[in-house]
Amino acid sequence: MINQRHNSRRFAARFVVLAGLLLHGCAGIYTMVDFEVLEPATVSFPPEVNQLIIMNRAPVTMDVLEEEDREGMNTRHLFIIDTLIINNLNKGLLAVLKQSPIEMFQKPVWISERRRDTAGLEDLILTRREVENLCNTHQGNAVISLESYSMDYDEVQINYDDNPLIIHTHYYEIASRVHWNIYLPGNPRPFDTYVMSDTMFFTEVRDGMWVAYYTVERMIREAFYGSGLKYGRYLVPVWVHTSRNLFRGREDSLRLAAKHTNNGDWENAYRIWENLSKGTDSTLAAKALNNMAVYHELEDDLDTANLMLTRSLERDSLEVVAVYQEELETRILNRKEVMKQVR
Repeated sequence: MINQRHNSRRFAARFVVLAGLLLHGCAGIYTMVDFEVLEPATVSFPPEVNQLIIMNRAPVTMDVLEEEDREGMNTRHLFIIDTLIINNLNKGLLAVLKQSPIEMFQKPVWISERRRDTAGLEDLILTRREVENLCNTHQGNAVISLESYSMDYDEVQINYDDNPLIIHTHYYEIASRVHWNIYLPGNPRPFDTYVMSDTMFFTEVRDGMWVAYYTVERMIREAFYGSGLKYGRYLVPVWVHTSRNLFRGREDSLRLAAKHTNNGDWENAYRIWENLSKGTDSTLAAKALNNMAVYHELEDDLDTANLMLTRSLERDSLEVVAVYQEELETRILNRKEVMKQVR
């Protein structure tokens, strides 16, 4: 038996780039093909934006911490925590920008103009004149402003009922909130507003066994670095890993085609699948058509790949093919946005 005690301390070839083709599962019914696809950002900047200015306006105030977390803290402690948070938030954001295919966004201008009005961590937005002055001074076209952040730290310890001196589970929580605005010159209101609340859990003891040791510094660093990564992926397209299933099964022809793909000989594999797709065995034809779709997707011919999947489902309603088509159709919907963003 256990009880819980809460201690409150609280494109073209570049649009689908093969990142090294990997083939797995040679003994099963599938061969997994791993590669990367480019997913669009949530934000689409106007064409005239070619230089980003990233500005820190977040206030330095005890209000960024929950009241119970301020006990025993002084201004020096606050500045140490603030530096840790801001540095890692910016590191996460920059890590994404540097890997983005939008080369002109890889080197933003970094400035800091901390706010002094901290009532409720809210402040008036930048005025149109302020935005224009910033852009003229720093030769930028968009201001990405960190308006505020906050953090809460909790510690949870669960002990055994039959021996309350022994810890069953012990973990920490770092809850963070960040608020960003994007400003464009000539506009009286923010072009975009982003507010994210997130909680990360760090387990030290699980089921009575030590699994890790965490310092408060490490937890804050990882939590806000992760927040920076997420906001970066909101701003620019990113490469993400995906995988597709190639049927190999027990049929001799599919197994022969799998040997060709294992050796990088996709052309001969495709010929085998094409012949199978015309046969009378509907299930075998459906599998071959699925494999042909994978080939066309790797060639960045998404429309033909989708056509192959439609034909596959007409021959046999295989669940794995239906799921593949849903994922591919999402890529097709994203394609126009990606091409607009990567200009």
